[in-house]
Amino acid sequence: VYLGSLKYVPHAIYKLLENMPMPWEQVRNVKAVYHITGAITFVNEVPWVIEPLFLAQWGTMWIMMRREKRDRRHFKRMRFPPFDDEEPPLDYGDNVYDVEPLEAIQMDLDPDEDEAVMAWFYDHKALEDTDQVNGPTYKKWRLTL
Repeated sequence: VYLGSLKYVPHAIYKLLENMPMPWEQVRNVKAVYHITGAITFVNEVPWVIEPLFLAQWGTMWIMMRREKRDRRHFKRMRFPPFDDEEPPLDYGDNVYDVEPLEAIQMDLDPDEDEAVMAWFYDHKALEDTDQVNGPTYKKWRLTL
């Protein structure tokens, strides 16, 4: 066991949370760096975004989550206490490993009104290979809407 890697665990967890899939993404594949001994693994990406696009994506999520909560299809009231004292702890291999990810939450875009953004609105790295963005760093962007 390599105890020296324990001091980097907070940073590894930070990078994992930073690159967690957004609600409009079902799965996000990221690059990872790991130590040759397997003692620790880091996500090796920085999630750059275009600010107005990111705010618009979260705006649609807010609307969709309000609709979801109103219709109560996937939201359920919690029972308290949430865990029973007699209940054994969950095993990752038995309960989580084989579970498929949930469907991405995406608003149905109107083909007429949303024609300009329909093709790339929910993409992970939207407009990356276009002339509206300088490249993968997203330092300069220009939205012409």
